[in-house]
Amino acid sequence: MAISRALFSGVSGLKNHGVYMDVIANNIANVNTFGYKYSRITFEETFAFLLQGASRPPGSSGGINPMQIGVGTSISSIDVVHTQGALEASGQTTDLAIQGDGFFIMDDGSGNLSYTRSGAFQFSSEGKLNNPTNGQTVQGIVADALGNLPVGTAIGDINLPFGQKAPANATSRVSYTGNLNAGEKPKGTQLQSAAIYAKEVAGTTAAGSNSNIQNMLGYNSSTGVTTVLEGIAANTTTVTVNDGYDRNSDGLVDDDDAYSFTYVATNTASNFDFNSMQDLADGINAIFGTSGLGTLQVDFQTDGSLQFTRTDVSKALTITSTNSNLQRALESANLDVTTDTTDTVGSTNQFSHVARDEDLLTNLRNSSGIDLGLDDGSTITIAGRVGGNVITTNTTLDVDSSTNVGSYVEQVRRAFDITTGSVEIDSDGKLVILGDGGTDNELTTVNITAANAASADVSNFNAIYDSTPNNYTELQEASNVTASASATVFDSLGQRHVQTLTFTKDAKIENRWTWELDMAEPASPSGGSTGVITFKTDGSLASFVFDGAATSFSFEPKTGALNPVTNEIDVGTVGAFDGITQLGTDSSLVARDQDGYGLGELSAVSIDEQGRVEGQFTNGNNLLLAQLSIATFNNPGGLLRLGDNTYQQSSNSGVPIVGNAGTSIQSKIVPGALEQSNVDLAQEFTNMIVAQRGFQASSRIITVTDQILTEIVNLKT
Repeated sequence: MAISRALFSGVSGLKNHGVYMDVIANNIANVNTFGYKYSRITFEETFAFLLQGASRPPGSSGGINPMQIGVGTSISSIDVVHTQGALEASGQTTDLAIQGDGFFIMDDGSGNLSYTRSGAFQFSSEGKLNNPTNGQTVQGIVADALGNLPVGTAIGDINLPFGQKAPANATSRVSYTGNLNAGEKPKGTQLQSAAIYAKEVAGTTAAGSNSNIQNMLGYNSSTGVTTVLEGIAANTTTVTVNDGYDRNSDGLVDDDDAYSFTYVATNTASNFDFNSMQDLADGINAIFGTSGLGTLQVDFQTDGSLQFTRTDVSKALTITSTNSNLQRALESANLDVTTDTTDTVGSTNQFSHVARDEDLLTNLRNSSGIDLGLDDGSTITIAGRVGGNVITTNTTLDVDSSTNVGSYVEQVRRAFDITTGSVEIDSDGKLVILGDGGTDNELTTVNITAANAASADVSNFNAIYDSTPNNYTELQEASNVTASASATVFDSLGQRHVQTLTFTKDAKIENRWTWELDMAEPASPSGGSTGVITFKTDGSLASFVFDGAATSFSFEPKTGALNPVTNEIDVGTVGAFDGITQLGTDSSLVARDQDGYGLGELSAVSIDEQGRVEGQFTNGNNLLLAQLSIATFNNPGGLLRLGDNTYQQSSNSGVPIVGNAGTSIQSKIVPGALEQSNVDLAQEFTNMIVAQRGFQASSRIITVTDQILTEIVNLKT
């Protein structure tokens, strides 16, 4: 009976909506299954029974459509939808997720390959990267011992060689960076001798603070007693000369009949002011000499004394001073009318002053006022060492009647080849030698002696300047401005060595430093260990050169390793600030990098976005161990689901296209994450309602059809 067709249609609806529920139930059940891809069911109408065929339009009338009745529904397809699932971070290094198309490839150990999106992998005790749920091994390409991936190699098990050692690599390059202080200066040796003096002679005038009367030396040539003229004060100290005449006619020869002369700091036009002994003599002559009162004449003597000559022996000569030291030096010229009745001449002490550049060497005296013995024909010999080397040039000075202290000072400078330092006679008459900076210019064994052609005594000169201990007081030791940095380098056996690069500032040439490389024992340098580095005026690198013909540094490791070890020294780019600079801040150098390393053992692994498995070794070196392979299919929906979140190639999926993530396959691997199920619960629950209503509607077809059949059966009764 035709009505039964409705019954079978309802049955097909019940059956197929039941399958629909099975698909929905499986999707919902796997909502938390990593890498799961949901399934989608599609329905189609089954065979349609033809009641009447179609007919062509007769003439101007319309045609007749066919009449057909369907006999139910059937399942058209159940498809796996391979859309991207969300990624969930897990923190586990071996958890992997694929962002984009593709599948991880696994082998069950028998050569049977399967494919999965679930990357919850672990390393087995044998070092294989496995799926722990089924023991299958992840496939890829294993690198060789040097970390290279063999070209054209078939994929195989990812099997990491735990316990593998990374071979040592000898250092071939060391990079340095930092700053050398541009403002710091190397110090030179500074030596100071005892003071020397020069006798006061006619015409001597003040030439600065070191030559005024406050520093003059008065002494008695017969007794050798020295009096230093200390305590003389400008505008306060006076010298009073009384020539014995009663000028105010009071019957007394006293201070009212005398004339006073005042010491001043600077020469004036007044006859009553003086700044030097010559000024004093000129003032006395102006008042008492032939152009004045005509009672006295003062003359400088060759020994540095003042000689007073009176015209009347019956008149006393009295010289006093408010300064006791000056009075003692002058009062020996006093003449008494009772004891010096026949003497017309009185002489003061011999006067000296602190030596200065313009003083003649033949006029020099020591601090006791004793002549140093230099005369016309003397020869001064300068000896000593600079940086440990004996000086050999400009070491003698011939003395004549015009040779002065300045010439002597200059010859000392030339003999020691001092360019940035100095040699001078200071304000106290002491020879101060300041050598060029740095220990390479250190001054030692300074020995300056004199000899006379006539064998005259020059022992007083030698006693000041020869190498007798304590003749030279060392005011400052020579010292270098240095900066250094140490680097740990390796030989071919992986043995560590400490390499130290030291820079020493050049004291004579600006923006120039010398450098030296040294090795800690047992290693020792064998070539290219010294050189020069220079900088531009902006502090950037100008040049870094090796002494000789060397272009790199080499050392002997003395450990049985390959000998020698040769290192390129990298201090930056010329004209740039990316390495060593010279700026006005503190020196700070570091060894930035070196490319050597010792023997290392595998300690950890990491996986990057291309699936490259890198090993971290205990020597700090990273080595590529393997690379995971990814497979894609032209029709991933055609894959055969096997369980365990795995798929198998089918005749409709196409053959796998195997490649690497990020290169041949435009996907990437996210380490430390897993791909979640792509099931949409809201959609699945909606589908469940649809399936339920479809099932209910189909059941109603059967119920109604059954009622109709019952009515038909009841027609007979």
